[in-house]
Amino acid sequence: MPEGSTARRSRATMREPGRTSGGGHVRLESIHESGLRPFLLMGPRTHQALRSPLVYVVVAGGLLAVWSEDLWTGAAMLAVVAMAVVHIWALDRRVAKAIAPLGVPPVVTPLTTAIGRFRFLTALVMPVAAGALIGAGALLGLESSAVRAAVAVLMIVAVPWELPSIVAAALATGAVRMAHGRTLVRRPAAVEKLGATTVVCTRRAGLLTSDRAYVTTVVAGGRAYQVTGAGRDHGEITQGGVAVGPGADPALDACLQAGLSCNDARIVEREGVSAAVGDATERALLDSAAMLGLEKVSPRVATLPYTPEQLFMATLHEPVGETPAMVYAKGAVERVLYLCDGRLGADGQVGELDRREVLDTARWLTRRGLRVLAFASAPAVTPGTELTERSLPPLTFLGLQAMHSPVLIDALEAVRGCQDAGVGVKIITGDDALMARSSAAWVGLAEGALSGAELADGRFGGPVSLDRATVFARLLPEEERRLVRALRSHNHVVAVIDGEAAGAGRGQADVGVGTSISDEGADVVLPGGTFATAAAGIAEGRAALEGVARYTGHALVPRVIAFVVVLAVLLGLDAPVEPVHLLWLNLATTMGLMITLNAELRTRQAAFRPAPGPVRSPLAPARVAEALLVAAVLGAQACALFAWATTQGAGLAEAQTAALVSTSLVVLARSSAALFFGPDGPRAGPYDRRAVAALLAMAALQPALVYLPAFNHLFATAPLDLPFWPLIIGAGAGACGVIAVLTELVRRGVRPQVTRNG
Repeated sequence: MPEGSTARRSRATMREPGRTSGGGHVRLESIHESGLRPFLLMGPRTHQALRSPLVYVVVAGGLLAVWSEDLWTGAAMLAVVAMAVVHIWALDRRVAKAIAPLGVPPVVTPLTTAIGRFRFLTALVMPVAAGALIGAGALLGLESSAVRAAVAVLMIVAVPWELPSIVAAALATGAVRMAHGRTLVRRPAAVEKLGATTVVCTRRAGLLTSDRAYVTTVVAGGRAYQVTGAGRDHGEITQGGVAVGPGADPALDACLQAGLSCNDARIVEREGVSAAVGDATERALLDSAAMLGLEKVSPRVATLPYTPEQLFMATLHEPVGETPAMVYAKGAVERVLYLCDGRLGADGQVGELDRREVLDTARWLTRRGLRVLAFASAPAVTPGTELTERSLPPLTFLGLQAMHSPVLIDALEAVRGCQDAGVGVKIITGDDALMARSSAAWVGLAEGALSGAELADGRFGGPVSLDRATVFARLLPEEERRLVRALRSHNHVVAVIDGEAAGAGRGQADVGVGTSISDEGADVVLPGGTFATAAAGIAEGRAALEGVARYTGHALVPRVIAFVVVLAVLLGLDAPVEPVHLLWLNLATTMGLMITLNAELRTRQAAFRPAPGPVRSPLAPARVAEALLVAAVLGAQACALFAWATTQGAGLAEAQTAALVSTSLVVLARSSAALFFGPDGPRAGPYDRRAVAALLAMAALQPALVYLPAFNHLFATAPLDLPFWPLIIGAGAGACGVIAVLTELVRRGVRPQVTRNG
């Protein structure tokens, strides 16, 4: 790689939000070192992507130039084809330059593969069709020049040789824009899958909330204490508005000490300031203990880690002075209560444990949207270095600590955006159903909750309950896998966000989303991002698929009109356009695709917009029907204008020129709309100067096509009288209006399902 390129790459950085523990940024070099290589449009050698269509088109054009009696027509065909190839080469360079800092793996996805296969099959079928057309012309006694013209149409125009490159560019553009929004695509197919996602499940509630948690209430010794302030240095514990100090309540001290000792978070010094590092929940427990000035007094010798099946964590600590070896436990309220046989009172004495009272208190706190943890301790019966659930002594219940994490405003907006766009949001959590439902209500996800037990019993039955439930609580790994499989069986495209590479649900999902750059198993990575980042990635994927659908519609225009020409030849009628006219339309279409892509590269981040149903694959029957409808309207207006002109006494060349110019103006208008208007309204800019220049050049070439003798000779056009122009412009405007109305009706009236195969 050239030295300058390396220097440019070293300057390209991607900032992470301040919520990351490092608080810094991710350099693109580290992305390469970790093996994360977001993909490009093509490799550095453009001819690898253009080799097959280039050889095919040049050979076909050369044969036509030799075979055709009109060598000027053959030369024009070659010239237009060469210009189109140059356009695709420029498109390659444009996108490659825009996303060069991210790496250069090839774009190979199910969509590009399907389109490439379609193009290949078309290229095989067209020579056979051309031979059949020649034979039919001989049998029907058709004029040889008309048959040769129809063959030229089939051999060059009918094969969508530029479409795979355009689609690859659209998907690459989506990947680049995702990277700019802190969503790094590891596998190209993920752009398609993210765009088609109908359900997104997150196993990290922290993506919806800030990376901070604050203890607000402590219940110990039968008393409730309020925790005010935020953080270890800015808060205090009070009861009835009176500050409480250490030693005032032995049960309170013991409860906070348990949260401090049974804890994997730690305190570090940074520039003379102490800060907690670790999980947000455990950092909050350190802060609450620090408010009473408590410190860890006995080293830990063994740990029984938290698991979804176990629902609690326990630690064993060695004896210090007169303090014996101790076991501390924290976790789900009902699980910790099961391990206890007594309760520490405010007087420091162990008394009877009223489990119902504790559970009622926990439910009351949970309904307020707080996460509640229970704490217990006991002297170790057999001091050692191992700790298992069976070796735990009967524990003494110490109390409860309830905490909350502030909801991120952008996450709240992202959830609403997903719901408005038809994307379901579901939370998979280890909390109990009541707690999870209360927490989810803060972000607008309060429709319903299902527990792991209900999933195991099969009570989720049909798609209605699955669609209504937004929270899935206390799921075991197998239950999580079963949930994802059930969602997929109901024809959902599922994305699972999980920070653990070995997450059970992520392996079953259509798109696995990780939160660490080192996570090699993830299709998509959100380095330090939030749920809003993931939602933005889905929006960009959807925008990419919508763009592919628009490009497909553009590319089908000259193909449909080509079959009109072939049909006219077989019926012995005058065609509304000549084959060389179709090459002109093909060039205009290719330039329109480039203008649209440039607009997508320059526009701001995509946003969700309301949709009546899930986004459809660009190759879905409904999408193809929509594109064919657009092309059919253009063909109909060209035929209508041609027929009207001939009835008014215009010559064949004049009538064909009028039809060609009207269709070109519609293509030009649609390209202008793509440049200046996005899916959500007018684009704010800045507009790409080269795209605007190309648009103006195409507009200037329309009169040149009609009135310059050289263009008249090359493209078989004829000058038009001025009265033709209002009719041409009116026909084009009418076609644009009909296209807008019909496509909107199709989009509103069709609610197709998205399959995982695209």
